[in-house]
Amino acid sequence: MSEQRSFYRKLIYGVVIGLLLIPLSLLSRPATVSEPGGKLAQMRESYGLSQADLGEVDPASETIKLATLGLRGVAVNLLWEKANEYKKKEDWTNLTATLEQLAKLQPNFITFWKYQSWNLSYNVSVEFDDYHDRYYYVRRGIQFLEQGERYNRGSRDIPQLLWELGWFIGQKVGRADEKEQYRRLFKADDVYHPPDRAPQDRDNWLVSKEWYDKAVEAVDFAGKSFGRKSPIVFFSGGPKSQMSYGEAIEDDGLFERGRAAWTKAAALWREFGDRDIEHSTGVILNLNDEAELRAKVDELRKQLEALGPNVRDELLTEAKAKLSAADQAILAKPMDKLSPAEQETYYKLQDQLTITDDKVAARLAEQMPDRKREILKLAADLRETEREANFTDNYKENANFEYWKTRAEFEQTDAAVQARELLHQARRAYRDNADPVAARKYYEESFARWKEVLDAFPTLRDPDGTTGDDIIEYIKEYKTVLEQDDETIPDDFPLWDIIEKFDSEMNFEAELRARQEAKGEAPAEAAPAVQ
Repeated sequence: MSEQRSFYRKLIYGVVIGLLLIPLSLLSRPATVSEPGGKLAQMRESYGLSQADLGEVDPASETIKLATLGLRGVAVNLLWEKANEYKKKEDWTNLTATLEQLAKLQPNFITFWKYQSWNLSYNVSVEFDDYHDRYYYVRRGIQFLEQGERYNRGSRDIPQLLWELGWFIGQKVGRADEKEQYRRLFKADDVYHPPDRAPQDRDNWLVSKEWYDKAVEAVDFAGKSFGRKSPIVFFSGGPKSQMSYGEAIEDDGLFERGRAAWTKAAALWREFGDRDIEHSTGVILNLNDEAELRAKVDELRKQLEALGPNVRDELLTEAKAKLSAADQAILAKPMDKLSPAEQETYYKLQDQLTITDDKVAARLAEQMPDRKREILKLAADLRETEREANFTDNYKENANFEYWKTRAEFEQTDAAVQARELLHQARRAYRDNADPVAARKYYEESFARWKEVLDAFPTLRDPDGTTGDDIIEYIKEYKTVLEQDDETIPDDFPLWDIIEKFDSEMNFEAELRARQEAKGEAPAEAAPAVQ
């Protein structure tokens, strides 16, 4: 009886499974030329989720997906485990093969392409001693990302892959310790470059810029998403690659081409500043509009103040009158004498004593009830304009906007071009020709030109920029040349202020101390006592 009941139960299960296959087959029926297919096929078509909509169709990929018989997730997990195992064993051949298999199973998983491209270009490449081998895996990572781009050209997230390609080609080839060798290999890489790419366009920074531009086009014209990446970072990639190109070819000794590259970079940076960029709050910003916004804030504030010239002072007097003796004592103390609790109170009191535009507007509305609507409208306009100006300022700081704007401007000047050309000659004289006398002459002429640049563009002395850090490196080279003749940096050196501001590694500590002692600005170290 038990066996018969078991048989019937199995028979019922089999019938139920068979019946379930009917709706499943109807739902999942593939589309054909003449038939729209099942519900799932129709939904893929409606939402653009088929592989043909997303990107290149790979027959091998589609075959492997079907061969897993619905167990693709299990196969993917097993392959990830294998990939990690091969990585630990440093079995790069099998790792590469495993990644190719994963690419067939997960062609539309964007994170996979980015992760494994990084793995090949950054993790695998450094395991080799010969830079040719390292470059091979750097390029392999880039090509892997390009493969992902082909599979996902119609994907909503394609701008992320395009942007990553720009970043990899620019940063990994152009910023690595082996950048001189990598850039040379990249230019000569016939396997990587398409036949129609001109030799002068094979520079890694120009190719990087092409990919950044494609990413921006996918957002601007195809309505794709750049994901969670900051819009400042996303949209500034192309202009910064153009700047890096100008810097790189100047290092190669191509100064007039470098000037032209910086001229184009300045134009691109202005376009970036004019771009509509959505703030996280939804406000649309233009980075070039900050000065105009600040002027508008000042004008609106003047209009508000004109309605009641003494109101702000009256409110401040009232706020101070409400302070207790203890509060006044805290405000009178130097900050370094305050306890932690007193410091907290101090900041609260400062908030109380800050007379905002809204407080002024509220008092004016009380005093002039017949103009209340006008006053509150003026205060709201002032508040929103200042808010937009502050957002713009924050984004400009994040992009270091003013520095790069100034950098693109000064690099085009005759003084800057001459400074870099003289610097190039100094390095050649010292490193290639072993001629410290000629090198010293070139360095000193270069620093005279740099002084002209810094005087014309004083904001370059700002510690937030990188020009001062670059010049410090040149001065270190100059110091090495002087040491060949047991000399030190002379008193009339034109860039002492750069040394004082940017010598973060204290390479010139002894020179600065001697200079201060000679000027009477610091006491000389006491001589050791005689025992």
